[in-house]
Amino acid sequence: MNLRAALRVSLLFVILAEVAVVHFLHLGHPYFWFENIPGFSSLYGFLSCVVIIFVSWLGKLFISRREDYYD
Repeated sequence: MNLRAALRVSLLFVILAEVAVVHFLHLGHPYFWFENIPGFSSLYGFLSCVVIIFVSWLGKLFISRREDYYD
């Protein structure tokens, strides 16, 4: 394992440790009631990603033109 790969792996572990500490120690308090639902952030992120993919697909379907459109 070279230095660059070791740095990436260690950075990944640091990020995962920070997420775990905040999640298990509840270091932040929610502003809204639905933020207390377990897994809300994961579900919200997944649904947001699905919406972004769907909107980009609609954009490609309705906005883009054929390659020879201006010829």
